[in-house]
Amino acid sequence: MSEDKYNKESSEYLFIQEQISSKRRSRKVRMLLSLLWTIILACVFALVAAVVFYLANPFIVKLLGDGTDKKTVEFPTLTPDDEGKATASGTPTPSVTPTPTPSDKEDDKKETVYVTTHVAADIKDLASIYGEIRGIASGVNKSIVNIINVSSKVDELNENENYDVSRATTGLIIANNEVDILILATYDKLQDKLRLQLNNDLSVKARLQDYDEDLNLAVIAVSLEDIPDTMKENLEVAKLGESYSLTVGTPVIALGSPNGYVGSMELGIISSKDSSIYITDNKIDLFNTDINYNEKSDGVIVNMSGEVIGIITSKLKDEQNQNVNTVIGISKIKKSIQSMVNQTERSYFGIKCGDMSEKELKKENLEYGICVTEVEGNSPALEGGLQSGDMIIAINDVAISSVAVFNNTITSLKPKDTVEVTIQRKIKDEPKEMKLSVVLGKVNNK
Repeated sequence: MSEDKYNKESSEYLFIQEQISSKRRSRKVRMLLSLLWTIILACVFALVAAVVFYLANPFIVKLLGDGTDKKTVEFPTLTPDDEGKATASGTPTPSVTPTPTPSDKEDDKKETVYVTTHVAADIKDLASIYGEIRGIASGVNKSIVNIINVSSKVDELNENENYDVSRATTGLIIANNEVDILILATYDKLQDKLRLQLNNDLSVKARLQDYDEDLNLAVIAVSLEDIPDTMKENLEVAKLGESYSLTVGTPVIALGSPNGYVGSMELGIISSKDSSIYITDNKIDLFNTDINYNEKSDGVIVNMSGEVIGIITSKLKDEQNQNVNTVIGISKIKKSIQSMVNQTERSYFGIKCGDMSEKELKKENLEYGICVTEVEGNSPALEGGLQSGDMIIAINDVAISSVAVFNNTITSLKPKDTVEVTIQRKIKDEPKEMKLSVVLGKVNNK
């Protein structure tokens, strides 16, 4: 009986062991299948997600922006040094003596050839010259665009219904920061609703990016995404030249709407130069042309190399030049344009001032300085205690020898910076040196 019982129990254990072994093999299979299905589903999910993201990406980018950093734009300029020569950004240009090449030596051996035969010019030569001028203008016109200003009016005769009125003005493409096209335009000719006219049938939305009330200039931005690719190649960034070395009598071209008509063109010469006007915290160079002016005149002045050397202005005209175009020289406003293009905060001091002649400096027993002619209301200068008639000698130990130096010093600082201003003030006809503390403000937030 015991032996039978033992065999019975053994067989029961064997039966149980066989069942357990079978279950272990089944679990491994299920685990492998589960892992395989997980991998397959993950691949399918990744594929679907990639397709959905690809299709939705243009809409997401348009809604939220593409996150691309805007390219910083710079306008290199030349400034005349003490010797009247031009140096880049105030840095003296090194003198370099070129090494003679074999061809140069051969040229030195050649005799000078004098042409003594008189060649009479005819009408074809004149036509050829005008053809070249048209070619220059055609190249610059790729940088000149039409800006449509839309304003709302009320029709009082038709139950006070609103209607839109559109008028055009010109703008100059001055930069492409790889996100927007940036356009320079006259500030007081712009309305709240702006559009860039690409052709007769197509216009795209534009927006006011920044402005300078004293210069009466503004920068308009147009998203590159809104401009069809076929039209981008027709829009070129203008070449900005220099206005320091202009000479009276030099021929120039006026483009934009110099006679009041959009897309017009005028030829003339520089009729006068070396005039200037003092604006808030700065001094601007002006020159005049012999091109007729009217209240609708607008646009740019271009030299015969196709470079923009000035912006036609109406706000900064003086009484002596009401019938001809007055132009802001491009060199001294490049820094302001660059700040507007890059939306850089600009420091605001709040005075109008003038350069002092050697005679005036000697009279005040000063070696250098500028004279404050006006302190603007609610300005940092007024809060700091400056008065009309004060002579600014230094700012933060920087000697102020001219309005240009003053402007460079102020614009190199940031809004809310505190500066120490050294002045000379007459108190009971006696000069007294004083130090005042001024906290700089921000342009357009006066």
